[in-house]
Amino acid sequence: MMISYAQNAEDVLLNRVFAGRNQGFYIDVGAHDPIHNSVTKHFYEQGWSGINIEPEQETELFDRLQKDRPRDINMNLGLSNQDRTLTFYQTLSAPGWSTFSPAQGAEMARWGFEFVERSIPVTTLARVCEQHVLPGQEIDFLKVDAESHEREVIEGGDWNRWRPVIVLVEDNGTDVWEPLLLGVEYLFAAFDGINRYYVRSEDRQLLDRFAAPVNVTDEYVPFRYHRLHQMSDLGPSALRIARRLQDTANRHPKLARIVSRYLR
Repeated sequence: MMISYAQNAEDVLLNRVFAGRNQGFYIDVGAHDPIHNSVTKHFYEQGWSGINIEPEQETELFDRLQKDRPRDINMNLGLSNQDRTLTFYQTLSAPGWSTFSPAQGAEMARWGFEFVERSIPVTTLARVCEQHVLPGQEIDFLKVDAESHEREVIEGGDWNRWRPVIVLVEDNGTDVWEPLLLGVEYLFAAFDGINRYYVRSEDRQLLDRFAAPVNVTDEYVPFRYHRLHQMSDLGPSALRIARRLQDTANRHPKLARIVSRYLR
């Protein structure tokens, strides 16, 4: 039974595409936590490796990423469409929403989120591939979760030289970045409610594997339920506490990071 670590079972759908593979290579732009809501954790456990890009600084987040992923290349910077320094609007209570987008930063401020502005170095996807992807190495999938900075990340790629088999991008401002992928011969495969998936035209036969949404025949269990089951071995009191914490986190997103650390 597969354990799904991803927020929306993205790893389950990708596992269907790459069924039975115990080796592979990924690039995770906006890697965030190495376990909680991670699209790549399952694959790392299966023997894969890759590149994790995470711009959060002066927190323990990147330290956790390095500790959990010694086999990966972990880069504490951002991606954009050129080498430069950008203002990073780093949320204090919900780091998954930190962004390089001034518009989204302003929106978060209106929502009442506290954040700090940091000057963060950024490079391009093409530069990362040039420096860290070996000659002839296949990139099996690229995940882009850049909180309204997706277009700039995609603009920074060299899509003729490095062509991941699968690209999944969080559905932020799709109208401004999707034409870029379609223009370099990527084919739309699926939308899961949060992310959009694309298959390079050379592997169009893989489109069939996206025909059905993630379902019980994929034989998986979400990580949070797996952890609750493990905690039940500690006794009913621990299980009740864990369930109450999870219910509270579902109602109050600002507590999600604390709860995820408790349930890890």
